[in-house]
Amino acid sequence: MIHELRERLDTYFYWIHERETIRLNKEVEQKPPPWTDDPILQKFKFCQVFREDDRTTRWFRTHIRDPYRDDPEVLMATVIFRWFNYIETGRTLVKNKLHLEWDRKKAIEEITKQNKWVTGAYIVKTPNRMDKVTGVAECISHMWGDREKLVEKILATNSLEESWNILRDYPYMGPFMAYEVITDLRHTYLLRDAEDILTWANAGPGAMRGLNRLAGRELGFCKRSHPWNEEMRNLWEISREKLNPNLIDLDKFEMREIEGGLCEFDKYSRILNEEGRTRSVYKYNEDLPLVEKI
Repeated sequence: MIHELRERLDTYFYWIHERETIRLNKEVEQKPPPWTDDPILQKFKFCQVFREDDRTTRWFRTHIRDPYRDDPEVLMATVIFRWFNYIETGRTLVKNKLHLEWDRKKAIEEITKQNKWVTGAYIVKTPNRMDKVTGVAECISHMWGDREKLVEKILATNSLEESWNILRDYPYMGPFMAYEVITDLRHTYLLRDAEDILTWANAGPGAMRGLNRLAGRELGFCKRSHPWNEEMRNLWEISREKLNPNLIDLDKFEMREIEGGLCEFDKYSRILNEEGRTRSVYKYNEDLPLVEKI
């Protein structure tokens, strides 16, 4: 039992090391593919170890979050962008200053000029019988009137979890979207000093399955009262010894990275163990630069 647990932990930390090695080989060393000898990581798509390194977050950080990271406007600018979570839409928002001065009618008019409007990375929920842009615009407008009150509430919490609880109750926001927003706000004046940065993360379904794999539980176990955060915190403490500090920046490796890594570890294990359907395949485009200009 202990031997099996060690093997599963080794696989979890192996994924972290190998995925980060791929990023460094591609973006820093600018080597041609393949960037790993692992056939699974060569073939299938996986998220970055650090969310800050993904393409969409880098664009958002450069053009929206960092320029306003010390201003109250950063809250709704983050909410507006993440609800679409699509770079082309982000460019439209910034061009028309809609991330700072929300106008529902103008937003719909400008965004629908594009061929694609929202992310394909996750499901964006909106009111029934509304097209996606109109539905998202409606949800944003509902929050826009509360923006000043929301800033005050979040500042008063000094907590990622409490701020997440505030946001997730808004119609169609939900726990996943709220967590995406809170993860960004952690890097702004609103939550950069939150007291629970190293003690809390929102364990989504993928992270729960990852924890279940590590513990040898049924993969479908998802009881909300289970101490998921305690298990993630224990894993974070283990990571201090397991991670290679020459490869992984330990100062930046927080609970968010633990949670995200668990989800990707579950994906990797499903492929390794030939469970379920095949994941999205990675397609290398040799015509694109190894390091894209954001």
